[in-house]
Amino acid sequence: MSELVYARFLLFMNAVDDDLLEEALATPKRRLTTHWKALAAAAACLCVVLGGLFWQGRGPAVPGSGVTVADLAGYGYELPLPADIRDVLYDLLPSPSEIPIAQARFDKGGHAVTLRAWKTEEPQEIFDGEAWTDQMDWNEGGAALTLCSNAQTAQVSWYTDETQWAVRSDMTPADLLDTVDDIFSVLGHQLNHAPENAQDIHYNAFLLDDLVVGETSFTLDGVTCVYRIAPTYEIRSDFADISGVEGDFAYRSEAEVGWCPARLAWNDGGAGKVVWFDVVPGQLYSLSVDAGATQEGLSELASQLFLPAQDEF
Repeated sequence: MSELVYARFLLFMNAVDDDLLEEALATPKRRLTTHWKALAAAAACLCVVLGGLFWQGRGPAVPGSGVTVADLAGYGYELPLPADIRDVLYDLLPSPSEIPIAQARFDKGGHAVTLRAWKTEEPQEIFDGEAWTDQMDWNEGGAALTLCSNAQTAQVSWYTDETQWAVRSDMTPADLLDTVDDIFSVLGHQLNHAPENAQDIHYNAFLLDDLVVGETSFTLDGVTCVYRIAPTYEIRSDFADISGVEGDFAYRSEAEVGWCPARLAWNDGGAGKVVWFDVVPGQLYSLSVDAGATQEGLSELASQLFLPAQDEF
């Protein structure tokens, strides 16, 4: 029983007149039946009152009764809300286990967003079923993500640290992934890959020739840069180019990014790209710029962005 409940119990007991208690305990023979009935009724009322007080003091409020951040914390939840949101509403939803599902609904950029989290020992579906037309699964920053979408709704889910997360909205999949990127930052993880001084950072994922590509676009010193990663089962010396950048280049060269074989193509001071392949996890990479390309600049930025998949485990 919490301190608040105990205080209410003492208040209730002190409010009972002492004379009434002594009279009830005396129980004269002639009025034995009447007094026992009265005492039983009083005891029943006391149980109802105490039961209500005890339930009120147990912890988080029931769903739909004005759930607060403190209520969520009572179940060990701290929801990582992105910046620039409005009209946040919290809730606790029933689940198959003793631990409820934590929920936050909010507005971001004029779009309704719902974030849910559930502490569970294995991945679970925590939204009602939806007829999806597209689905992608990939791994980023050590977390396995799933993006589902149709013409009206998009949903991103992932499981990490014994917690199932999911975000659903009427945003486009690309915009929802930017929101998830913000959530990852609050959680202390990194979803996008960009230098510290980069601006206009956006994260996206899409299918390219049957490959699931994770993409980070950003602006660096006025130059638009696009960094891509895609897992592959094909091990080839002429590995695929996932940059999506085509055209005639004045210069081409072979090099290495880290220990990985790489191919560069560029026009001095113009557009350029570098693609490379890490054979150990089977992962393709690319970096492209729309201006200011040099061989040294492309190699240096690629090496700066390259985060070996082996480091994620």
